[in-house]
Amino acid sequence: MEQTQNTKKNKSFLVEAGIISISSFVVKIIGVLFKIPLANILGSHMGIFSAAYSLYAMLYMVSTSGLPVAISRLIAASAKRGREREVQRIFRVSLTVFTLIGVIASAAMIVFAKPFFAVTGHAESVTAAYVIAPTLLFVCVCSAFRGYYQGLHNMYPTAIGQLIEAVFKMGMGLGATLWAKHIGWDAAMQAACAVSGITVGMMAEMLLLFVYRAFTRKKRPAGTDHDAEAISPLTKRILIIALPATITSSALYLSTFIDTVLIKKCLMLGGVAEAAAEDMYTAYTSYSTAISDLIPSTLVYPIAISVLPLVSAALSVKDIAGANKSIEQSIRISAIIGLPSAAFLVASAPSCLTLLYSGALNQYTRIDALAVSSGTLMILAVGIVFMAVVSTTNALLQAVGKIWFPMLSVGVGVVCMAVIEYFGVSGMLGIYGAPVSSVCCYMIAALLNLFFLRKHTTARLSLVSLFGRPTLCALLTCGASLGVYHLLRMLLSGGGRIEALVLLLLTGFVAVAVYVVTMLLFKGITADEVRLLPMGNRLASFLINRGWLHESN
Repeated sequence: MEQTQNTKKNKSFLVEAGIISISSFVVKIIGVLFKIPLANILGSHMGIFSAAYSLYAMLYMVSTSGLPVAISRLIAASAKRGREREVQRIFRVSLTVFTLIGVIASAAMIVFAKPFFAVTGHAESVTAAYVIAPTLLFVCVCSAFRGYYQGLHNMYPTAIGQLIEAVFKMGMGLGATLWAKHIGWDAAMQAACAVSGITVGMMAEMLLLFVYRAFTRKKRPAGTDHDAEAISPLTKRILIIALPATITSSALYLSTFIDTVLIKKCLMLGGVAEAAAEDMYTAYTSYSTAISDLIPSTLVYPIAISVLPLVSAALSVKDIAGANKSIEQSIRISAIIGLPSAAFLVASAPSCLTLLYSGALNQYTRIDALAVSSGTLMILAVGIVFMAVVSTTNALLQAVGKIWFPMLSVGVGVVCMAVIEYFGVSGMLGIYGAPVSSVCCYMIAALLNLFFLRKHTTARLSLVSLFGRPTLCALLTCGASLGVYHLLRMLLSGGGRIEALVLLLLTGFVAVAVYVVTMLLFKGITADEVRLLPMGNRLASFLINRGWLHESN
């Protein structure tokens, strides 16, 4: 019976992660499709949009990982104990608090946008900042709803809301930009029109969440608990948990601002001409980082969203064994996904960039933009593994009540990144010092998080048991993928998007095949982990009977 219940919990965890993974992947694809034509529309003025959009990206990260993390943890614990009234009170208090924060933040952005962008050298982005300012309010309101439903293991509102926001961002953003250019508005107004889709999209998501709650609230049974926590201490507890979670998620995106401040200046200190330094900065931040962020945010980060309520709920009823199992499996799954993804990207970086951005990259005359983007992307690919572990372990530390440790880990990583980037970019590494510093940042944060988890939980978190065999299989996958990629590149003629697509498809097929086979040969995945897959019981039995898989202990 206990094994059946654990299997159901694991299946539920996988379904929840799957829902968010699919929606996040679609959202990211829409984001890529949005930026490709936008770059062609805005041309050399893309930086005006990027300055305002970078602020939105950080706020969006807060809305999907910071504030909702705190609420989902509290909701999950109260729901596990059957305290329905307390669940509803947590939601009402969080909605009130976050709405107030959103109003203050939106007003502050309107007031301080002009001096802020003047100091950072993006004065033309002020109009776009004014247009995107209301998004702060919409993001905060949506955070309360997302945390509420994620705590109840209902990922559909978050997934649908993300899709609506993304569709508006692309459809309205591109349409408004084309219209502004057609009637002769300047670049600043065109960029403002581009971000208008984001604001309208977030507002549409907020309205959807209100409507969804109005239609589903009566379906939930009334609570029988009469000792729900009072509003004042509950508000304090929400803020205590939300503050470090928010700071942590914001700190990870602080690296974008560090890049903005340091890269161009450090390149010029190293002897690069200003125009070329600007082109290198754009090639790195506009193309390489966008692709490297795609896999962790779509395939790994959803695991962090789903595992936090699961671990919190288990700990609330003193199920230490269940919590430890979720901790170990979530970290392993993050690595199992992140490692082959990094291997594939190292092998096929040039084709990824050619397929998505060949039109924009061909416009550069002062630098070889494809070479710069490819080189930096291959370095960033190594960091995907550490990014995967950081996103999952941040959530796990939140779940076990160590809410300040992720902030400490990420803070140390960001400080190290700034130091390494300054000396690396201005020194012999040049532009490649930027991705090296990012990889170091995530590696340091990941190792610190694992150290804190080992110290404050009883979960078995040996680096060898967690990452050893998947890492070996990923290295073999990378070698095979590189060999096949370069062989195919010699056989195929031309260098356009069609060739890039063929290279990616064939290299991806080889990467998946080699990784799966080597994981089975070296027993890098357990029967329990296979059983989490669709039709996993039959597949596990088949593999065990064939001798390709061993039964889990």
